Amino acid sequence: MRTFRIVGVAVFSMAMIALFPAATAASCVQTTVADRAAQAEVIVYGTVTETRQTFAAAGGVIRFRPERFLKGTFPGEVEVYLGPSKGGAVTSVDYQAALRGEAHTLYLRAAGSNTWQTDACSGSHSGAPLAEETLLFGTGVTAPPTAPSDNTPLALGAVAIAAIAVAAALFVRRYAGPSTFTTTSP
Repeated sequence: MRTFRIVGVAVFSMAMIALFPAATAASCVQTTVADRAAQAEVIVYGTVTETRQTFAAAGGVIRFRPERFLKGTFPGEVEVYLGPSKGGAVTSVDYQAALRGEAHTLYLRAAGSNTWQTDACSGSHSGAPLAEETLLFGTGVTAPPTAPSDNTPLALGAVAIAAIAVAAALFVRRYAGPSTFTTTSP
């Protein structure tokens, strides 16, 4: 009989963890939107454009393209660490924003050279700004267009291919000689 109770408690615990993972995973103090906003340097709505996948268990890192700034600004698309370990060990407060193309409202703090950091306790969440956030910040400021990505490697590759093609044509012309292009007259 005692074994059934232990198994029952274990099954119930696992079911609660499966049903409410955010509540069991993060140990965040409940605060107001205004309190969370005071802690953030930038609050922005936008889209996850890239995720960094690793084979080892590590905190997440994403590329994020802003669409609307509710507080503060930053230039263009940025890298965002999803936990306090900045891409290191997984923690109980890592933010779960791992899907490319998904929209999020992120509460960010600077992490150095055009990188930012958020976590599950900061106020970040999936989707558009909530009604409370819109009341506090208004609709926000539209982000300027993102500069195109650096195409220097692509341009250098194209120049190298063109140079190889020209060198090959000159080689064939010089060493193939006129016999290749002789014609017979009738």
